[in-house]
Amino acid sequence: MAMPEWALQSIQNVRIELLEITQERTEADILDNKSQALITELADTQLNISEQTSRTYEALEYLMTTSERAILNRSGTSGPMDLHVPHELFQLASMYMSLLDIVLHAMGERSGDEVLFKNAIARLDRAIILTGGDRYADFLQDTIEGVQNRYLPLDNVQAFSTVAISQATESSLSSPATLPLASNPIPSIPAPSLSSFQRKHSRHPFVIKAYASDWPALTNHPWGSPEYLRQVGGRGRVVPVEIGSDYRTSEWTQELMDWEEFLDKIFKPAESSQPKLYLAQHSLLRQFPSLQRDMEIPPYVYSALDSSDDWVTYRPPMNDERLVINAWLGPQNTMSPAHFDPYFNCFVQVVGRKTVWIAPPSVADFMYASGENVKNTSQVDVFAEDTASATREWPEFARRVVPQAMSVVLEPEDMLFLPPGWWHAMRSEELSFSVSFWF
Repeated sequence: MAMPEWALQSIQNVRIELLEITQERTEADILDNKSQALITELADTQLNISEQTSRTYEALEYLMTTSERAILNRSGTSGPMDLHVPHELFQLASMYMSLLDIVLHAMGERSGDEVLFKNAIARLDRAIILTGGDRYADFLQDTIEGVQNRYLPLDNVQAFSTVAISQATESSLSSPATLPLASNPIPSIPAPSLSSFQRKHSRHPFVIKAYASDWPALTNHPWGSPEYLRQVGGRGRVVPVEIGSDYRTSEWTQELMDWEEFLDKIFKPAESSQPKLYLAQHSLLRQFPSLQRDMEIPPYVYSALDSSDDWVTYRPPMNDERLVINAWLGPQNTMSPAHFDPYFNCFVQVVGRKTVWIAPPSVADFMYASGENVKNTSQVDVFAEDTASATREWPEFARRVVPQAMSVVLEPEDMLFLPPGWWHAMRSEELSFSVSFWF
């Protein structure tokens, strides 16, 4: 097999970037002495990669483990600047190892073929998922595409079809416009101008019907097509998937799943005994950048809103864009229990229909929040049909919350706006793909 010059050059580029971590970063003091020594060793451009192979892999494993531990330990308590070094180190070590696999395979020192290439891509995807890509997002994407184009090309790209969604829609048209535990509909308004939004509409929820009607995601690049979504990701990609119908239960878990396997499972009718799969609150558009061309960021996210009396602790997201874009993709009856988020939210329904329940921040004391680990999540099943049972079990919720609660069924193309602190729960009425913009 011919030597992959692109991979050799990429390894050289990784070595240069590794060296900069110890030379230029003021936060480098978070690295232990062993990490700094290993980085210096791996960054040696004179190092022959065919020599000391096991030593190189051991060094990369150590750096990946050390940086991952730093990310997981610090992500809950530190500002974003504190994570630059472990983020970048994890990304570079992941790229180095995957590229080394490719080169050694070409030299006949690694076997595995398709499995090896998929593992190389999965390692790079994990770096994107864990760190967001940050400084080396383009480098990671280029490396993934390099492996896919040369070793894992897509076979027999089919015409885009959304038949599965249409069939599911026909079977679930009985979903009510309002819920038993919500007394009011969420108001719908014409799309306001940015100045009107800032002056009149930014403190209360509303729906804009058919907001995204001209998005490519609903036309020539259909997000309701498993063929299109498979083409967007390509082979070997992995995504984080929730397993189980309710994250409040002990049965719920998460795992990285092959993208094609995930699509196969959610686009085909599932057996009732199979656990629900849900790609939820994931930066899929960062992981698959071509999806960004299929939608438009709502202009309201740039309105520079301040805190309000309802949520005086509001702060925008701490990333450079002051914006977090998340995808939500899953089959019928995937559900997010009633909870609140600390950001403004423009939530766009792209595929399928989704029922939404909301209530204002002022009802927080009557939402029966679950406890220590999920203080922002209610124990109440707000989608329950039995109002008498809910009244007995959650009397203050029934008396104080239900009269103020609102609901709506979002259709494809609709956008829901929510201010921070508003309690909300969502249930997919069929296979559903949504995107949220926290700002």
